[in-house]
Amino acid sequence: MEADLTESKWLLTLWVWADKNKKQLIGAVIVLVVVGLGVAFWLAHKNETQNDANAALSKLVSQSTLPGGTPATADSLLKVTADYSGTDAAQRALLLAAADLFTSGKYDEASAQFQKFIKDYGNSKLVSQAAMGVAACLDAQGKTNDAISAYQGVIDRYPSDNVIPQAKLSLARLLEGQGKFKEAKNNLEDVARNFPGTVKSDAITHLEQLMTAHPELQPTNPPAMPPAELSPALKPATPVVKPPTAPQKH
Repeated sequence: MEADLTESKWLLTLWVWADKNKKQLIGAVIVLVVVGLGVAFWLAHKNETQNDANAALSKLVSQSTLPGGTPATADSLLKVTADYSGTDAAQRALLLAAADLFTSGKYDEASAQFQKFIKDYGNSKLVSQAAMGVAACLDAQGKTNDAISAYQGVIDRYPSDNVIPQAKLSLARLLEGQGKFKEAKNNLEDVARNFPGTVKSDAITHLEQLMTAHPELQPTNPPAMPPAELSPALKPATPVVKPPTAPQKH
C-alpha cells in the first residue's frame, strides 16, 4: 500500500513538473525529433552518395576495359575524388589517379597525390599503398637515399600490410646498389622465409645471384645437419669393437 502511495506521489510530482515546464518539454521533444530526422537523413544521404560514387568509379573503370573504350585518366579519376570526397570510391579513385600519373612518368604529380591520400585518408586500410607509392616515386627519380628511407618507413609503420614484401625487395635492390650487401641479403632472406608466392620466388632468385656475386656472404660455419639428413659417406663410422683374444698357451 505504501509502495502504491509512493508511486502515485512520484507520478503526481512528475505530472506537476511537466505541466509547469511543458513549453521546455515540448521544445526538447521537438529538438530530439529534428536531430533524429537529421541523423536519418544524413545516413540515407551518405548511403546514396556512396552508391553514386561507386557507380561513377565503376563506369570509368569498365569503360577503360572495353575494346575501343576511353581509358580512365588521372583527371577523370580526380574528378570522382572531388565530387564524392570522403567516400570509399573517392579513396580508390585517388590511388588510381596517382598510379596513372606514375605510369605516365609524372613522378612529382604522382607523389603529390599519394601524399594527399596519406593526409586525407590516414586511417584508411589503403594508406600503406599510398606510402609505397611515395617511395616508388622517389625510387623512379633516382633519389636513392630518400627512397631507402621511404621504403624503410613503410616497413616500420605497416609491418603487417601486404606491401611489405615488395618494399623489402625494393629496399634490398637499392641497398645492393650502394654496396650494402649484408643488409640487402637480410631483407631478401626475410622475404624468402616469410612470404609465399611470386615474391618468395623473386627473393630466392635475387638472393642466389647476390650470394654468387659475393661469396663472402656465405656463412663461415654453416649449421650442422641432423644425423638423419647426413649422407652415408659423411656419417661417422661406427667403431668396431673386437672381442678380447684369449691368451695363448705355451
